[in-house]
Amino acid sequence: MANPYSTGRRGVRYGGGTSAQGFAAVKGADDFLALSKRLKAAGAKGLRNELNKAMRDAAKPLIPKVREAARDQAPKGGGLNERLAKKPYRAQTRTGAKTAGVRIVGTKVDPRMNDQGRIAHPTYGHKPTVVQYNLKLKGYFDETLQESGPEIRAEVVSVLKAFADDVTRRRL
Repeated sequence: MANPYSTGRRGVRYGGGTSAQGFAAVKGADDFLALSKRLKAAGAKGLRNELNKAMRDAAKPLIPKVREAARDQAPKGGGLNERLAKKPYRAQTRTGAKTAGVRIVGTKVDPRMNDQGRIAHPTYGHKPTVVQYNLKLKGYFDETLQESGPEIRAEVVSVLKAFADDVTRRRL
């Protein structure tokens, strides 16, 4: 199953023109992978790092949206909504053959909150933890990213195209 937090292998689309020096038109995750691999093969580590940073920066506007969804959908009693919103989230680029793209990763967040609405918390005088389900919390992460996906995909594609054009101009 594909990672729901990722743009996916073919998640970003663009149907534009072409660039010189072997850099094809930017169409999405496939082109990100190809461009990254060509930069690596050319020994352009600095350019590859610039590309990855530009891709992460293009996806970063999703993080405040995820935090806001956590504040709105997580239970407010006990402050779970604020604690979940303050957890570390980051944008991550991947250049694997099957995983190329940009994704938002929530570290120190139980993925079962998003998948099942499952909340495990301590109670005093009872078992070490109690598990409760809050269906309002279910999908807070996935749905937020899916709603914002098209605008962020467009931004990521424009970053890819601009970077490919810039690399082409530097080489000419």
